[in-house]
Amino acid sequence: MTKDLKRAKRRHQASRRKRWAQRELSQMIDCHPDRRRRLKFLGMLAETPKLCSCWMCGNPRRHLGELTLQEVRARLADAELG
Repeated sequence: MTKDLKRAKRRHQASRRKRWAQRELSQMIDCHPDRRRRLKFLGMLAETPKLCSCWMCGNPRRHLGELTLQEVRARLADAELG
C-alpha cells in the first residue's frame, strides 16, 4: 500500500468515526454553542468515545481489582490440575 492510500484510508476512517459520533452522540455535541468548540468536541468523541473513566464506567480490573477472564480460566485450570 502506498503512502497516499494509507493516508486516504486513515482520513476515511476518521470521517466515518466523526459521522458516527455526530449521529450517536448529538445531544452531547449540541451542548456547545460555539461552532469551533463543537467541532473540536466532535473530534474528541470520534477518537475516544468513552469520556468517563470513573470507577463505575472504567476498567474494573484497575478500579475494583477484578481478574480478567483469561486469568480466571488459568486459575481454574491450575486448580483442576493440582
